[in-house]
Amino acid sequence: MPDPNERLRRLTDSRPVKRAVTHLLVIALVAASSALGIAAVQGASTPAGSLTNFELVGRARGAVPAELISPAVTYQLTPDPQGPDPMLQRRVVRFEVDPTPLPTPVAPPPPPPPPTPRPVAKPQIVAGNGQLAWPVPGGVISQYYSASHLALDIAAPAGNRVVASDDGVVTWAGWRNNGGGRVVVIDHGNGIQTAYNHLGVIGVAVGQTVARGEKIATVGCTGNCTGPHVHYEVIVGGVIVNPLRYL
Repeated sequence: MPDPNERLRRLTDSRPVKRAVTHLLVIALVAASSALGIAAVQGASTPAGSLTNFELVGRARGAVPAELISPAVTYQLTPDPQGPDPMLQRRVVRFEVDPTPLPTPVAPPPPPPPPTPRPVAKPQIVAGNGQLAWPVPGGVISQYYSASHLALDIAAPAGNRVVASDDGVVTWAGWRNNGGGRVVVIDHGNGIQTAYNHLGVIGVAVGQTVARGEKIATVGCTGNCTGPHVHYEVIVGGVIVNPLRYL
């Protein structure tokens, strides 16, 4: 083991002159680099053929051969003799309007006038001369006309046919909430109407013209009803009268 009290020897030879020259050279390079940096900041250009600080360091240290160090290059921007690139220019595209005039629009023809409804001739019936037909063929009277029952009830099996008492126009064909159930009303003209209540199946529609004796419905028991029958009313001038006066 080495003696700790013994002074260690230097492993390299001492060359004070060479080391001093190297230090001076490094100090000179640092100073030159600082001077060149200050000149570059102040806008001074580097003279042609002069070496940059990196080149000086490279040559001093022997890192880069002198023939491989490229000289300083100056770039000058000159306009393109062929003019600017057309692809970079903004182009304005104009669209010309076709001078050919458009055809003048033709107005559509006026719609045809609505058809004029033909008036329906209402048959004239003379009251009291027995011109109304029996509304339920084969039916019998189950209840007569009275002050408490303003109609004639004619009983018949359900499904039997019910016919129009005379020529006329149907003014009602459907359900009534007054207890009559399915009802058909026919206007015979001259202020006379007939009404058929508690019907089963109605076979006519409002506005339809019917003839005397034509089937308009079947016997039923709709609405307030205790059995199959037809509640038959005759209205003259808006007043319900005894049907037997016109049958």
